[in-house]
Amino acid sequence: MKKIYWIFLLIIILLVAAGCVVWFATIKSIIVGNIKIKNNQSSSFVPLEKQATPPFIKNIGTATGVKVGFHYDGDYTSKNDWGYQQDQFYTPPGSSENFLSVSKAKDRQNFDYGSTTSLPIFKSEESHSYQGTPIYITDSYGKYSLSYLGFKIDDASLISDLSVELGIDYNAQRYDTAAKSNNFSVTSLLGIQTAYACGPGLYLRQVGSSALDFVQESNGIMWYKLQKPVTLYNLSLQYANQDCSKMPSYCHNFADDPQDCNKYFGCYYNAKISDLSKGNLRMHVYYKANDKEGLLRMQMANLIVSDENGTYYQATMGEDFNHYYRAYLH
Repeated sequence: MKKIYWIFLLIIILLVAAGCVVWFATIKSIIVGNIKIKNNQSSSFVPLEKQATPPFIKNIGTATGVKVGFHYDGDYTSKNDWGYQQDQFYTPPGSSENFLSVSKAKDRQNFDYGSTTSLPIFKSEESHSYQGTPIYITDSYGKYSLSYLGFKIDDASLISDLSVELGIDYNAQRYDTAAKSNNFSVTSLLGIQTAYACGPGLYLRQVGSSALDFVQESNGIMWYKLQKPVTLYNLSLQYANQDCSKMPSYCHNFADDPQDCNKYFGCYYNAKISDLSKGNLRMHVYYKANDKEGLLRMQMANLIVSDENGTYYQATMGEDFNHYYRAYLH
């Protein structure tokens, strides 16, 4: 009987000891996890105040006639003028910094987490405006192509593929509001309501797009090369592809006009711009999120163009250069 008692007691002691080990391991895991999350949330991100220069391009010049304004997604809460859900934000404990809350829940509208659909770091496309960040080309003689982009990224493991897309919004400057004072005029992207039929389609022409190939990291800057440089010159200054001078005079109301007027569809809405100096050329940068939780901060460090001779120049950085994209991926 004594033997059974001691065996029973030994089993109880072993079970208690095993439970203590499991409990301690669990508590340790929770504590370590919390420390990791806390450190991630409290880590600082010091934005660049001036451009970073790519070390692999020697004697790079400055293209004063190519200027970039910045409008990162999440810089403000959407006005929701068109019935879309407003951006959701996350503020880490002990911080005043707002992050776009990007959930991996399957019912969210933006994208399926980990899918091939990408997220924008600049203000995303919406129904009635292309948005993005404006590029101002004031040098009408410069034959530039977008060739490289540099980013400061605090945790590059959160994202995978990067790509860039440019388009002209031919009707954008009609709705520009008073620009903020800076070294060049910057389009306000708040409240743009262009006359798109179902957008962002009617007055938008895509200029070009390209995947971004990683080149190298230098001094905390990730440098990417466009697989296919996007040409920024000899771009059409009117929306319509047709020669509208040949449009018959009886074509004046597309809904009621004869069928032979259909080929002049673009001429009914032939928005024109005088040049690309007003910020009608817009740029989007997209990323794909990895299946990982964390705080993503991402700032454009430089935009590099090349001319027809293969010489590289950095664009002039303008309004809100020191802003950056913030997203809580969870």
